[in-house]
Amino acid sequence: MTIRKTWLAASVSAALFSLAAQAADETTPAAAAESGAQTQTLQNITVSGVNRSTRTENKDTYTTSAMKTTTGLALSPKETPQSVSVITKTQLSDRGISSLKDAMKTTTGVNVLRESGRYRFQSRGFYVDQIEEDGIATTVAGSSGNPYRDAQSLYDMAIYDHVEVVRGATGLTQVNGEPGGTVNAVRKKPTAQTQIQGDLLVDRFGKARATLDVSGSLNASKTLRGRSVIVGERSRGFKDDDKGDLGLFYGVLEGHIGENTKVTAGLLHQRHTETPDYFGVPMSVGGGDAGFNTDTYLGYDWTHAKFRKTNAFAELEHYFNDDWVATAKFNYIYSKSNSRLGAIYNASTTYKGLPAGGKLSTQNFQNYQNGGHQANVQLNLNGKYNLFGRKHDVFLGYTYSRENNDTTWRRIRNSRAYDPRTFTGGEQAEPNWANYNDRTFYHNRITSNSLMLGTRFNVLDNLHILAGTRYTQWKADGVTDYDWWNNRPDSDPDEHSIRRKNRFVPYFGITYDITPSQSVYASYTSIFKPNSAKDINERYLKPVVGNNYEIGWKGEWFNRKLNTSVALFQIDQKNRSVQVYFPTLNKWYNENVGHVRSRGLDLEISGNLTENWKIFAGYTLNNSKYMRGENGRNSVSPYLQGANFSRHTPKHIFRLHTSYDLPWGGRKWTVGGGVSAQSKTSSLGYVKQGGYALWHANVKYAPSENLQFSLIADNLFNKRYFENNKVRYNGINNYLGEPRNISLKVDWKFK
Repeated sequence: MTIRKTWLAASVSAALFSLAAQAADETTPAAAAESGAQTQTLQNITVSGVNRSTRTENKDTYTTSAMKTTTGLALSPKETPQSVSVITKTQLSDRGISSLKDAMKTTTGVNVLRESGRYRFQSRGFYVDQIEEDGIATTVAGSSGNPYRDAQSLYDMAIYDHVEVVRGATGLTQVNGEPGGTVNAVRKKPTAQTQIQGDLLVDRFGKARATLDVSGSLNASKTLRGRSVIVGERSRGFKDDDKGDLGLFYGVLEGHIGENTKVTAGLLHQRHTETPDYFGVPMSVGGGDAGFNTDTYLGYDWTHAKFRKTNAFAELEHYFNDDWVATAKFNYIYSKSNSRLGAIYNASTTYKGLPAGGKLSTQNFQNYQNGGHQANVQLNLNGKYNLFGRKHDVFLGYTYSRENNDTTWRRIRNSRAYDPRTFTGGEQAEPNWANYNDRTFYHNRITSNSLMLGTRFNVLDNLHILAGTRYTQWKADGVTDYDWWNNRPDSDPDEHSIRRKNRFVPYFGITYDITPSQSVYASYTSIFKPNSAKDINERYLKPVVGNNYEIGWKGEWFNRKLNTSVALFQIDQKNRSVQVYFPTLNKWYNENVGHVRSRGLDLEISGNLTENWKIFAGYTLNNSKYMRGENGRNSVSPYLQGANFSRHTPKHIFRLHTSYDLPWGGRKWTVGGGVSAQSKTSSLGYVKQGGYALWHANVKYAPSENLQFSLIADNLFNKRYFENNKVRYNGINNYLGEPRNISLKVDWKFK
């Protein structure tokens, strides 16, 4: 399918994730007349209401009924005045997805980038700097510096019920950062009924994965419940020497103290190893595909990274009455990693590409030893109050966050060159890291305190105004100690930096129900992010500021089983750092003259078209440019006024997945499939990638309610492509995407 056809197909799709509702029938008992005469039975009364539970497991659905990621209030998607998506447990299972990066590749408008061996997410041309777990934010690896100096580990989807995605800035719940959006992974919680489930998965590259999930009540009254998840994985990728493993334990307890208080506490411990691909493969001279085999890996065979993560969390929820509830949350993460890196690439080919018969040099051997601590406390009070004869919602919140990261970096200088087409990875053994040439210590700490206050005025039954603000005190301090340099002690003074910023961020939203099943909305919030770049005088640039605007329409159909949405958005961002060339100095420096604008359209449809037919489809149109940029002292600068500031973001992104339960044979067979398509992209290095479409399909057979077999195919037509990357150059950071993969999955459960 061509991108033009894909865009056309997407344009006729409408959009939003489905909203579930429950209806409870209540029949009044028979009432006897006071005279003792004839008994009469009153007419049945049906009470309908929206289920505000966010859980999606054991529900054959592609939606959740409520989410708090945007505003802090438990609102349905239709009530939320921003573009939102949800990836449910059913979607993850249908696609055989076990990582957050693969989950994001299925989501409307999210651009998944491969950067320095790590993955970053973007939406509407901007990074997603905030990933939450149960509403508590953590910093994204690489968002504040070199991703190899970050100990954070991957997010394994086995412990999550679903993932909520908000596109655009979330001013009330986002402390600071880029306005791309927020991702909130919602953890699994214990169930009252006993259930034991698990799955086994193998694929054509040698990956083998097993999961066990046990949940249920721990006492007869079911006031104490527990859940544990265990994962074991042997990972094998499509590249030579790409291997790793994963071990995970997750346990959570949930209990009641009296009738009005619920306490939740849990622990996650995770270890995994992986094989980093440091530089990717080079392009040919001129930027064309150099034709390397898809499985080419230009790292030494001893290159590896080890990660360890321990996460303790707790939550207390107390209901004062039907209208008021207080919540206290605590989250602590300890991370540790050790990366040993060695790979070949030639700096002289960075811009020109690899000539015929050219060699690539070893770019030194590097070792990163990282340790990180993150602690978060969140206090919330949600309630209702009466004003002008109507009941309205109010929410207050306080968040404290502290993050410490320490890195020891060692380098052993080495520049031996090899032919990349015959390179095996065994040309040099792993060095003795005690014989380093250079060593540097890094320490960074970020703290923030935030207060949030807002209200939802229910002006009419069909008119709601949401207004609020967030005040943040933010501080970052860091120390860089060049302890050893060029084989001798370094006598230069340590580099110290301290940054402090305080900021009010307003939020305003309005929704109007034009019918019971359709609404229109508008929202506004401002943008704030401290700038880490320095100017020519080594002073930090002013914070990045701006505004986020959105208007849209949402609908829910078939008794809230199918949802659609349309959104128009504009994001303006000022004080953005751009590199400016000074010819008299023959150097590049940063200036905060960048003013960028991103505009576009989101469409989404999700839910049940019929009882046995589910769909998720999303389309995004995005145009972005520099309204003001580099002053033209360098005509080839990527920061010129009028230039596309996010050229690595496709103008068109279309995502589709659908599944259908075949009507014969007792509905034991299910077929599914879809496509992920995007238009052409470029990079800061002007390396181009044409538009492409990746098709997928799956078949499921369930011989019983407790057993299911799935055959899953990704990149069905074996499309060759390079992953999106902001900093692709002809000689570096070109990563070939995964070729066709076939997986076999077995799911089982007992209740």
